[in-house]
Amino acid sequence: MNEACEELLGSLRRADQRRRGGQYLRGLLTATGRKTARNIANFGGVGASPQSLHHFVASSTWDWRPVRAALARHVDDGLRPDAWVIRPMVVSKTGVRSVGVRRRFVPDLGRVMSCQRSYGLWLASDARAAPVSWHLTLDGGPGGEADVQPDAPGEERDLARLVAEIAQANRTVTRPVVMDARTAAVPPLVRALTTAGLPFMLRVGGELPLDPAAGRIQVGQRPQTSPAQHLMEQLKRLGRPVECHGAVNFVTPLAVVLPGMLPRRTLLLMGVWRANRRRPADLWLTDLTSSGHGALLRLAMLTERVDADFATVSVDVGIRDFEGRSFEGWHRHVTLASIAHALRLSQDGQWCDYREPIAG
Repeated sequence: MNEACEELLGSLRRADQRRRGGQYLRGLLTATGRKTARNIANFGGVGASPQSLHHFVASSTWDWRPVRAALARHVDDGLRPDAWVIRPMVVSKTGVRSVGVRRRFVPDLGRVMSCQRSYGLWLASDARAAPVSWHLTLDGGPGGEADVQPDAPGEERDLARLVAEIAQANRTVTRPVVMDARTAAVPPLVRALTTAGLPFMLRVGGELPLDPAAGRIQVGQRPQTSPAQHLMEQLKRLGRPVECHGAVNFVTPLAVVLPGMLPRRTLLLMGVWRANRRRPADLWLTDLTSSGHGALLRLAMLTERVDADFATVSVDVGIRDFEGRSFEGWHRHVTLASIAHALRLSQDGQWCDYREPIAG
């Protein structure tokens, strides 16, 4: 661990900051229960105190961005990732003093709640996944109806920033972007990814309007726009079995176009069916039109890999446990928790050897 800490915290110019960083990481990795400053200090080793560790995260001067860059290199070298995965994180909060907290409609839960929302950027392979960057949504306003509506503008801005960050990182190796985008605004997301030259694999909702590509060939022909779910249900009989991670799914492809998207670009809508089911379990939209169905299905299942590692590793090292009011403090905490996630995996020797099956 000491060698990895020296590598990952090397951008911290002061020795006392690097020492506090090591103590904080040790506490995240070994403390049981909620990772409060007191709990982290109890497990942080000699010289660790709640006050000094809280100051190190909440009001110190070190920049988390170079630390994240070092983390991304570390994960890239050890994990040999196949794709970038964007995953939202919603943390329920009872108070309103923590940074970024307000009442929001949470689509996954179908209700309004007081929470903090962010997006994590993960590097993922079939074996393991690790977060390397984060964006915290800060949209807010006074109480009232506006506070409980989905925040599409803030979400679009967050995703645009993540796309720009991936484009910067993809200068040497181009990896596709995978995301469960059922609650996202898909057209602007596709536009941002396309403009950045990033291949993508997006899980979409059944209500997403799409045009069959064949319906746009004749000049003057009116597009037959239909919900993605409806298009797939018309083609169920064309599904072909594809094996992935030991399970057999039925995959149905359809060339489609996003209505109103210019320049016109043919994409692939892929329906994934379970045996004896009338409706597809998942719908995926991708520009990787020349890839095999098995390869596309493996990419799609990286979202499940990320979900599994978030639940079993990230949560355990305290990724959701920051309670402070400082925007900078939140970023420093999730950066250190992301390092702890990577250290947990590499300490367990799970970077490249581990092959835990993913459900489905």
